[in-house]
Amino acid sequence: MNSLFRVSARNHAGMIMMTMLASAKGEFLSLQEIADCMHLSQGFLEEIAMSLKKAGLISGRKGPGGGYQLAKPAAKITAEQILVALEGPVMFVDCASGHCPVASACSSKSLWSFLQKDVIASLKKTNLAQITIK
Repeated sequence: MNSLFRVSARNHAGMIMMTMLASAKGEFLSLQEIADCMHLSQGFLEEIAMSLKKAGLISGRKGPGGGYQLAKPAAKITAEQILVALEGPVMFVDCASGHCPVASACSSKSLWSFLQKDVIASLKKTNLAQITIK
């Protein structure tokens, strides 16, 4: 599917994984459990889990009964934190980083800047508890 604003498979899977961990209410979930529910490969989820762990959003435990859990309450984790942990800063166009040779003459810069600020603000005010199925 071709779309103007398409969410990557990594971001989508990562957000679902985080909502599953939030629903587990402190219990550890194995990546195999999550992979089975999501019909994804465990290897793909391992990559996602490493990024989320590195960002301090989840913690892991090895061995029987191990797996992953949220590192802090769901209400303290924003959608923006999750997406940034998975793929870096939210940026609609490359020139938003300030490295554009035609920025001074770009007639669409204000549109992309406005949209980007609005999306980031929405992601920052939306926490994981708000989007988790109870």
